[in-house]
Amino acid sequence: MPRSTGAKMPSKRSTRRAIIIGGSMSGLFTAAFLRRIGWQADVYERSPVELVGRGAGITTHPELLEALEKSGAGTRDLGIEVDKRITLDSDGRVIAEKHLPQILTSWDRLQRLMRATIAEASYHLGHTFERVEQDGSGVLVHFAGGKRERADLLVGGDGIRSSVREQVAPAVQPVYSGYYIWRGAPNEADLAEATRASIFPYFTFFLPERQQVIGYPIAGLNNDLRVGHRRYNFIWYRVANAQELRRMCVDAHGQQHAHSVPPPLIREDLIAQMRAEAQAIMPPQFLDCLANLRPFFTPIYDFSTPQLVFARVVLVGDAASLARPHMGFGMAKAGGDAQALAAALGTHDDIDAGLAAYNRARQPIGERIMLHGRRLGTHLGVNLQGEDDRAMWKLLQDHRAMMDWIAVPNFLAAYR
Repeated sequence: MPRSTGAKMPSKRSTRRAIIIGGSMSGLFTAAFLRRIGWQADVYERSPVELVGRGAGITTHPELLEALEKSGAGTRDLGIEVDKRITLDSDGRVIAEKHLPQILTSWDRLQRLMRATIAEASYHLGHTFERVEQDGSGVLVHFAGGKRERADLLVGGDGIRSSVREQVAPAVQPVYSGYYIWRGAPNEADLAEATRASIFPYFTFFLPERQQVIGYPIAGLNNDLRVGHRRYNFIWYRVANAQELRRMCVDAHGQQHAHSVPPPLIREDLIAQMRAEAQAIMPPQFLDCLANLRPFFTPIYDFSTPQLVFARVVLVGDAASLARPHMGFGMAKAGGDAQALAAALGTHDDIDAGLAAYNRARQPIGERIMLHGRRLGTHLGVNLQGEDDRAMWKLLQDHRAMMDWIAVPNFLAAYR
């Protein structure tokens, strides 16, 4: 790691300071929890505009609810509570159901709640991280354009393609799972009455061979929870090898993208092919959803970083480790990482001792969550490794088992 050749930075401050790279959920949670233990926490986001309008659905877990409450964000008007899961056959008939109360929310609602915990003066848009230097007692952070900031700690909360992780752990790269998802969120008001009555109130599954279709209700734009103004989160898991994914990542202008394609640039022929394949297998309710949304696709990756702390640089959230979305646990993990980091620093006078405690507490959990996601992904029959994977694949061919395992709360208890 590059080291500063300038003057030595002070080892003690009246108020300790953290610079957080990434203005999404991991960065916001970290800033909120660090401020609660008396740290100055400044968030630097590369986007020049506020992160809004991302309508992806989020399943909640007790860990997420706890983090929201303890961070000061609260859980007011968090989302929509459903009390039941159902599975459909290809004709749209319910073939199984399971009682499981759960609050379903959206990325944009969580972002608004957490953004309100950060003072405007501490949230800096339009700042692209370039590199960090360390001298043993702090960090000197360099941004594009020549801006530099000193602090006691640098936190990488900048997601799956973290530029902070790229500097401190360049060998750690996301691993493609062998499948991707088509997704979108049609407006409740645009759906047929039969669709609204049969699936909208529920967490719904349709499970064709080597595929998963999942849907559930979320708030409408601007967190609108009124009946008729909500949305339905639609997710369709599809298998594709690396070569097929590469072809999908050529956009409407012929440009090859490395990882995914911005939604407005997804080729129309891909969308038309997807719709035709859906027409051949899907129940009418999910076809109705597809007919009323502009779909986009997201490849599924995962990884786990062997260590989360690199002297005075620390990783949180998806920058630290990424699990496949079958648990719906990404936001809960972001909150848990931030909470654990603040707890470790708050109970150790020595910053380095606190960071070591954070690493001991959270690195194994991140790896555990990642491995659990791989277990659930065996349902799709991709890259099965050994008897354990094959046994899990066999179990998950039963649609009732899928309702028992996918995005359920308290799954970490099985590993204690």
